[in-house]
Amino acid sequence: MELVLNWISREGSIFLTWWLLVSIAGWTVMPLAWRLLGGLPDRGYTLSKALGLMLIGFTYWLLVSLGLLGNGVGGVIAAWLIVLVVAVVGLWLLPGRVPSWREYWQENRTVMLTTEVIFFVLFFTWFLYRAYIPDTYSTEKPMELMFISSIMRSDTFPPNDAWLAGYSISYYYFGYVIAAMLSMVSGVSSGIGFSAMISMLFGLVGTTAFGLGYNLVRARTMWSDEDCSPAEKHLSQARYKPLAAGFLALFCVLLMSNLEMPLVEVPYETRLATEDYLNFWGQPRTSFDNLAGYTSDPNATLSLTPTNWSYWWWFGAARVLGDYDLAGNQVGEPITEFPAFSFILGDTHPHVLSLPFVIMTLGLALNLLLTWRSPNRYQVVLYGLVIGGLIFMNTWDGPIYLAALVGTDALRRLMRQRGRLHLSDWLALILFGVELLAIAVVAYLPFLIAFRSQAAGFLPNLINPAYLPRLFLVIGPPLILAGSLVLVEAWRGRRRMNWSLGLTVGLGLLAIMVIFMLMLTLLSSFNPMLYGRVQGFVDQYGGWAGVLPLFLERRLTHGVTSLILLAFIVLIVARLFPRQRTADEVVSGAEAPIVTYSPSAGFALLLVGIGVTLLFIPDFVFLRDAFWSRSNTTFKFYYQAWVTLGLAGSYGTYTILADGKLRLPALPLRLVYGAVLALLIVMGSLYIIAASHYRAVIERGSPSYLSVDGGSLGLSNDIVQSVQCLAELVGPDDDVIVAEAARDTYNPSYGRVGTMTGIPNLLGWPGHESQWRGATYGETAGSRQGDLQQLYSATAWNVAQQIIDKYGIDYVVIGSTERNTYEPRENSVVPLQEDMFAANSTLVCSYGNEHIYRVRPNTAD
Repeated sequence: MELVLNWISREGSIFLTWWLLVSIAGWTVMPLAWRLLGGLPDRGYTLSKALGLMLIGFTYWLLVSLGLLGNGVGGVIAAWLIVLVVAVVGLWLLPGRVPSWREYWQENRTVMLTTEVIFFVLFFTWFLYRAYIPDTYSTEKPMELMFISSIMRSDTFPPNDAWLAGYSISYYYFGYVIAAMLSMVSGVSSGIGFSAMISMLFGLVGTTAFGLGYNLVRARTMWSDEDCSPAEKHLSQARYKPLAAGFLALFCVLLMSNLEMPLVEVPYETRLATEDYLNFWGQPRTSFDNLAGYTSDPNATLSLTPTNWSYWWWFGAARVLGDYDLAGNQVGEPITEFPAFSFILGDTHPHVLSLPFVIMTLGLALNLLLTWRSPNRYQVVLYGLVIGGLIFMNTWDGPIYLAALVGTDALRRLMRQRGRLHLSDWLALILFGVELLAIAVVAYLPFLIAFRSQAAGFLPNLINPAYLPRLFLVIGPPLILAGSLVLVEAWRGRRRMNWSLGLTVGLGLLAIMVIFMLMLTLLSSFNPMLYGRVQGFVDQYGGWAGVLPLFLERRLTHGVTSLILLAFIVLIVARLFPRQRTADEVVSGAEAPIVTYSPSAGFALLLVGIGVTLLFIPDFVFLRDAFWSRSNTTFKFYYQAWVTLGLAGSYGTYTILADGKLRLPALPLRLVYGAVLALLIVMGSLYIIAASHYRAVIERGSPSYLSVDGGSLGLSNDIVQSVQCLAELVGPDDDVIVAEAARDTYNPSYGRVGTMTGIPNLLGWPGHESQWRGATYGETAGSRQGDLQQLYSATAWNVAQQIIDKYGIDYVVIGSTERNTYEPRENSVVPLQEDMFAANSTLVCSYGNEHIYRVRPNTAD
């Protein structure tokens, strides 16, 4: 406790500053939310923090990009004030009625106070976790820290790329702009800002998930079966059921884990699992431990503590699927992250940065549905700005949530028109989607013009559809809860289920995906490079004659996954598009409503439909990228499926157990469901408890000092001090280039100056630069890596001087990393000639064996 209290006395003010800044961002846009988000029971209060950060961040980025503001604290404050003025003016000028403050407070004070407590507690909890394990050196954290450092140091946008001097960042960096913006205003370094950002995101994801779960159930009280529209009435009833649903949504999205730990990790680490048991799950952990010859020990002592488990055992939960050749040998590990894993790992990668904002976007979609009319032009602009923000923050999310908004408008039209969509509706939906995309493109044009992507079309997934047991491990908990909702809604709507349309859509989707997969396979035959990647396995087995039986066997044994997902799609379509009245019903004058589900239920079903479709598509095709595998596609699609299914599952729990306005399943079924829910909560909680304790206490080894500052990258004090020395020499406006070793990706020792300070390196991580820039990497990077080799291997000063003059290098770093990289080995002939640099340049920083030389005259002197 004393350790924590000492930390609070030193760094508690950082937490309070960030908490206050994010809270003010939410209050800043609330006047706008009152006008534009009136369909939500809380008028957007639970989403306001995320909305405020996005709108302020967009305004700041755009004005700095246009040269109207400088990149600094003054620019941030100016952009913030602009958003506040727009919000306040909008409160008075935009159409529509808003409640008085007293009326709003009386109706929403419980959810408002609960929201603030949730955000504060989650934010502080993860800030404390980061104080125990301020890791910025593992996985891709150095890359993310570099982005924040680069943005904080750049004069304007697009920001400089500190790992490729002379070029701007070629990445979707909007989330890092928000991190840098908050870091600058709070006066902290990028290393501290990194930890504060991931902790703030933890609180923000929980808050927005809670808000969407709350609004879904709260809106249920607005539904009138008589007029099939949200009724205008007071919402004082059933106040605590929405709160409970909100907490469940928070748990399902943020805290719940997949089933890898309870079903695989614990049996494996305690040596209680048999080899057959592990094989049933597809040996999802083969890259971490060799399972060959594994046998269970019947005399093993059961120990649930992970103290003696495999190092980084918790990482296996994000590598569950596995890709296998036709002989059954594992050849790849598709990424299967989920939010709890992401926060345990601590990466501020784009899929994590965007997480609260995609949930916020779903909240805006729910608002579109609940307003019960076409969105006005101001709402369309807001939705377009948000979609553009998602494209800029994590490009994969843009198309998904653009489709979600258009799909929600289709649901609204469907419900208003008693289960029918006419040609005019389809045209209006197309126009709505085009409007949103056009606004997104125009608003974020400075980014889109310069953006380069590694994406290069699609490839077929011929032999690796998801194996059902592995998919169950990956996403079983939210899929069980969301699937139960689908089954119950199909039972409730059985008289109006449109089976013919559901089967037509389901079989049509299956046919489209199969045809698309086969067409891509055929096209690959005309390109030797593609042929080797797509059909290379065919030649290994003597042609299609030998492959076909194995191929069909794999598709049949693994195809049950696709069929189950397809069955959910059939049920959802059949429920959402109800069967129209028959002629006999019309003659008999039957008055039973055609649409028999509420807006909340329809929206939850739409979320399930999005989720299962995202799981279904990678079984047939995936996006071609630098990795030539389905890993990124399953990663990004499954991640969003976790979000949509988790949110829908929380509503499903309410409607199965507690929706008094509907016919509930039989009591035994509800008891079974309650027992399954309790079991999933227990099993889903184990991971985040055990993994966070392992990382913070066991992995770090009982720290004697707590700090959220991860700016040191885990490097030696000599390295850190030398870099800090250079940062003090180089002013914020100095245009300089630093040379240091460039070789290994995922190694924080490389590109360290740019990572810590934002001062541009000649070259940082070559592998990542090539991923970000795709086909343009060769042109932009040129011969930099080879020239650095020549610079550090030179035996004559004139050779080194040529490289220095070629790029305008100002400082050369010679430390342990450079010696380890360029001392005699297969690519080097002679030792690094540091004496030559000492004789021809100026030593400006020296700590131990870490030296930095000024190699060009300082023109500012």
